[in-house]
Amino acid sequence: MMASLGTKTIKHQFAGGWSSDLGPNIDAAPDQSGAIQLPFLVDAENVLFELDGGPHKIGGTAKINTTVLESGAAVYGLYDYWKQGSTGAPARRRVAHVGTKVLADVDDGTFSQTIFTGLSPGATPSYATFDDRLIISSDAAADVPKTWDQSTASNLGGSPPNFAFCVVHKNRAWAAGDITAPSRLYYSVLLNPQDWVGAGSGSIDIDPNDGDMITGIASQKNILFVFKGPNKGAIHVLTGSSPTGSDAFARTTFAVGLGASWQNGIFRYGDELGFVSQFGTVHNLAATQGFGNFLEVSLSRPINKWLTQNLNYLKLRGIWAVSSPSERRVYFTVAANGSQTNNYVLVMDYRGAQSQNMFTVTGASLFGSMKWSLIPSYVFQSLNVFVDQNGFRRILGGGADGFVKRLNMPARSLNNASSTAYNYKVTTPVINYGLPIEFKTISQASMGVAPSGDYAGTFGWTRDNNSQQTQTVSLLGLDVLGPDAIAPFTLGTSRLGGAGYSDRFMELEEGGEFRAIQYQFTQGGLNQDLEMHSFSATIKGGSPSTEN
Repeated sequence: MMASLGTKTIKHQFAGGWSSDLGPNIDAAPDQSGAIQLPFLVDAENVLFELDGGPHKIGGTAKINTTVLESGAAVYGLYDYWKQGSTGAPARRRVAHVGTKVLADVDDGTFSQTIFTGLSPGATPSYATFDDRLIISSDAAADVPKTWDQSTASNLGGSPPNFAFCVVHKNRAWAAGDITAPSRLYYSVLLNPQDWVGAGSGSIDIDPNDGDMITGIASQKNILFVFKGPNKGAIHVLTGSSPTGSDAFARTTFAVGLGASWQNGIFRYGDELGFVSQFGTVHNLAATQGFGNFLEVSLSRPINKWLTQNLNYLKLRGIWAVSSPSERRVYFTVAANGSQTNNYVLVMDYRGAQSQNMFTVTGASLFGSMKWSLIPSYVFQSLNVFVDQNGFRRILGGGADGFVKRLNMPARSLNNASSTAYNYKVTTPVINYGLPIEFKTISQASMGVAPSGDYAGTFGWTRDNNSQQTQTVSLLGLDVLGPDAIAPFTLGTSRLGGAGYSDRFMELEEGGEFRAIQYQFTQGGLNQDLEMHSFSATIKGGSPSTEN
């Protein structure tokens, strides 16, 4: 017979992120130290993860422009365009695709400069910088490639193909996405993005008429990767440095059955190249090379079920995947649940994804796998990384409302608003403490938090099929400033905001009996934070049930 649990205070630590694929429950018992590592979460909404795995309420958003652009048209593209020049004083323009226009600002938040007009609304744009020029293109057949050097705006010279996207590789501009030649990869003259017909330019056909088109290209570690889709999918590699000679361009097939959804879904993170596939799942080159097109080794393996059930597959081209190097996270903006525009942001935290356990969902370490979270309060049509005005690299988002916004700002409110709050929600799997047949009782609990202010969070627990029970938990630090402070602040003695970590204990007088239990933590206060690192529960075991 299985031994009873006895009475134990069990500490729960967060070892995994959001997963839709691992089921609702875990068969977990405390280890010798009395702790349980939670391998995944059922919900992780509007949170980012701290390095120890603790879910922290995501920061708010702040508008760059105070006046709406183009009567509230969606911002379909953003780009941080730097012109280095030769004077030692680089100039930056923030560029936005809004409605039928391309606009720019000079760090003043006005986007008052109109670069181009008459473009196709709703098209998916692409950007590249080469020879101090911004090269702009889109997937609309009516939009020809254009260029701007911060003074002169014109169609791209040199008789270019009507490409949808362009990258720089080995001092040439490479382009694809021409609907009249969907499998053709073009390259410019060396060091000249405005000459596509002169000596040294040319094109390479990549498995033409195979039922797919080129959907993305990326330069990675001296190799040009060419992705095809969206039907069957393939990845090809191009080596070499010139059209002819001993180092001539050469193509080989890298993978079959897996490709990229579109150019803006390709991203770099760490030393790797990742991409959103034609299935809406997220992959990288290393796993694809080692294991082929198996979805089991995708970076998005914990949430593939959610992706396949919720993404709007007709809008995969509109996905933007942007890596934030300082955070070591990747942000994805996607259209889901029938939306025709991007309406969710997904975040992949890769800080703990070491090579030996990158694809492990229940890794032994606290941070041994990719951690995903869902940000329903971030609604952005486009994303990109910008050097902020203070030199900090920050992701900006283009809204569906004509505003460009900074993400993850310290104030926990949306769009500079003093009245727009959003909800933090973390839900654990159902836990049976290794004794599924035994009735148990919960009598106490605590939340291990970083005190953040005179706020409150909610601790909830659901026993078997009963209704959820809740208790309010104070997130107040030791002493705070202000007229509503519970304890006075004494200069030189008090610690402002409280200690860096504190367990908030609760007596659960009506905790109740259960076989399995699920915990949930919520916080929805305006301009209020919740940073949780662990939680504990005092559980008393009993005799095995004799009920059928």
